[in-house]
Amino acid sequence: MTDRTTTKEAALLEDSTFNVITQIEKKADFLYSSVEKYIRDAEKDNKPELVKLWSTMKEDEQKHLKMLREHLVKEVKENKLQ
Repeated sequence: MTDRTTTKEAALLEDSTFNVITQIEKKADFLYSSVEKYIRDAEKDNKPELVKLWSTMKEDEQKHLKMLREHLVKEVKENKLQ
């Protein structure tokens, strides 16, 4: 057994799975904590272009979050999450 095999077997998550989970957390934080405040602030400051920008980013991040979630669910269903 090589050091690499031992290290890989000892890891609770593969790096790629950890990366997916980390990005899910970051995108969810943006969507559920930050973006609505940013939109409200832009509205309050009467900056419609900025409202549109934040709204577009919100839509994009929702799509990305959905893609990441679907990938993670697929790995779980295929029993690839190790």
